[in-house]
Amino acid sequence: MLTPISKATDFLCISGAAYISQCIVFPDNNAFSYIDGLLGMLGLALSFITFRVTRVYRPFRYDPAINSLMRALAAWLISQLVLAVISHAYPGSELRSRWLIWWTATAACALVIGRYLIHALPSLVRWWRLAPTRVAIVAPSSANDDLLARIAPQVRNAFIPEVIYDPALLLDTAIGAIPAVRTLEKLKEIMRAEKLKEIWIVNSLFQPISVEHLFEAFREEFVNIRVLPILEADGPAASVVADFRGIPILNVMATPERNWETLPKEIFDRVFAFFVVIAISPILLAIAVAVKFSSPGPVLFRQRRKGMNGDVFAIYKFRTMYQGADQPGSVAQARKGDARITKVGRFLRRTSLDELPQFLNVLKGEMSVVGPRPHAVEHDEYYKTVVQHYMFRYRIKPGITGLAQVSGYRGETAQIEKMAGRVKLDIHYIQHWTFLLDLKIIGMTVLKGFAGSNAY
Repeated sequence: MLTPISKATDFLCISGAAYISQCIVFPDNNAFSYIDGLLGMLGLALSFITFRVTRVYRPFRYDPAINSLMRALAAWLISQLVLAVISHAYPGSELRSRWLIWWTATAACALVIGRYLIHALPSLVRWWRLAPTRVAIVAPSSANDDLLARIAPQVRNAFIPEVIYDPALLLDTAIGAIPAVRTLEKLKEIMRAEKLKEIWIVNSLFQPISVEHLFEAFREEFVNIRVLPILEADGPAASVVADFRGIPILNVMATPERNWETLPKEIFDRVFAFFVVIAISPILLAIAVAVKFSSPGPVLFRQRRKGMNGDVFAIYKFRTMYQGADQPGSVAQARKGDARITKVGRFLRRTSLDELPQFLNVLKGEMSVVGPRPHAVEHDEYYKTVVQHYMFRYRIKPGITGLAQVSGYRGETAQIEKMAGRVKLDIHYIQHWTFLLDLKIIGMTVLKGFAGSNAY
């Protein structure tokens, strides 16, 4: 995450120092020739070439701040020495040499300040915006007076424990003024009261631990379950599966992190949706007129659906049924020959044209172009009890199209097996997401067409 920020900061430091030095040495811009300008651009290019060769941009978590700074300064001096040698081959080198000296010194100072700020950024962000996460700690047979003291050096100020759960406790007690409970019911009660969304299991490395009871207790709630391995001072170095703000953890059940890797998806969704809405606006207008004249009622149909992490939003669709077709509080899936569907609505549903207004949901940030299809809230309440891991689909934003839809799981899912197959593909998409996979699914949606044999 910090590498792109570091590159941008270095560019601003070096280019800004070049301009400041130019103003000092060349107060009269007429004295600054086009040769000086070309050498300045060459200096920028040389600096980033040497930065790359000397591996200045190693991942920050593997590189102490002083090592990163010294490597950056060394690379900068090397590039400036090369530039000085090249500069002597052109006329006006005396004044240009003064400029290069000022540029070298000014940029070196700026790089020191910039590098310091970059390495301090995670702590600043945690303090300013991402305040320490409030968590529940699960400590199997480990909840004693030195528990917090043992884990504190490893987690710094990344989290605040609000409750400790240890089934081996004889009585509910307190550890360091933090309530420690021995029953899952009491743990769930405190978590709901405190609105906690994180469970961290404190466990020694390579020691087996049972988490099935936690899965069962929280399978219908959007709680992240993570394992925090206790690294013993004299223990062997362990390979890390993932990290949470620089802390080694094992993600057992957690919402995928939204970071620089997912930024292209966020940008693509908004840009793609904007241009699609502009391009198909005549089609949207024609469909709206057809729906309006097909039967009395509004053009758009709004329905409550779950979004990312279970947040409920109103999804937009063109109305395809007669007004009042569904009873309040219940939603029945459309079936073949369903009398509730209008003639225009039947065509719209078969071709998925009724879904086009959902690009407005994408523009609002409630949906993505590609992702698990959201179901009616009433259907969620049923399927979450009969399909394993059903609610994991809502760990990311729902989509207009998805891997399940282009794989044949579109439309009615009357059988439990069909819904289970859709959920399996949705989870596969979440676990193996890439931006290229999104593009592939969009391409398959276009090539296969929007029609489906199970869409009524």
